[in-house]
Formats: sequence, C-alpha cells, structure tokens
Amino acid sequence: GEIIEQLIPFAERQGITLSSGLSASLPLIKVDRNRIRQTLINLVHNAIKFNPPGGTVRISTKFDNNAVVISIADTGIGISKQDLPHVFERFFKADRNRSSSGSGLGLAIAKHTVQAHGGNIRVESEEGKGSIFSVILPL
Repeated sequence: GEIIEQLIPFAERQGITLSSGLSASLPLIKVDRNRIRQTLINLVHNAIKFNPPGGTVRISTKFDNNAVVISIADTGIGISKQDLPHVFERFFKADRNRSSSGSGLGLAIAKHTVQAHGGNIRVESEEGKGSIFSVILPL
C-alpha cells in the first residue's frame, strides 16, 4: 500500500494508472523490510518508466505454494524473447536507447536481494504487450 502511495505522483506525471489487487490474508514472512521494500519500489518504478502514457501498472499479491507472491504487471513495451533471459544480469539493458536512464543494476540487485531471502524473481513478457515481474518469498 505505502509503495503505491509513494509512486502515485511519479505515475501521474507519466500518465500511468496504478492499481492493486492485494490479498487480504497473507501470512507474515520474515524479511529485511527496507531491502524488500526498495526492491518492490524499483520494480514498480521500472514498470511505470517503460510504459507509454495511458498505460497501467497493477500490483497484486497472493499466497501460493507456501510462498507470498508479489506481481507487478505493466502494459508497457515488453521485453524481446532474446533479451528476456538476460534481464537480471548486471549492466544489461534491453533497450540501447535507454542507456541514459539507470545503471542497469536495478534488476540484478533485485534478484540478489530476493535470493538472499531464499526467494526467487521471475519475469514473463511479450514484446509490445507488457511484462509481469513476480517476486516469490517463501515462508
């Protein structure tokens, strides 16, 4: 909730609608709150940044297979099939035109943080249709 509130002004400036489908009954998991929060903020920030005006970013949570799953889905430009396996590598940038924005470390750091919590991070994407990043944090 607070992550969404924090990013609403940025989303509004970009012409993006933020929506959420947060599960009411998630179990508590032990995480480094600040690091996971920063990871989620980075993922939502990216979803907003690489989304054309009029797009949407949806943040949802669910409990599945003994893990809390946080998904960030966007209607943005998506990631090509050849780039998809590399998005979590350090300094990898899917779009050379974006070289000015960001270090190319965000997703690598996100993956490292989630794995340090025994979890996993996944991405599904279709070029031109958007992406879904899922953070899976086990109990």
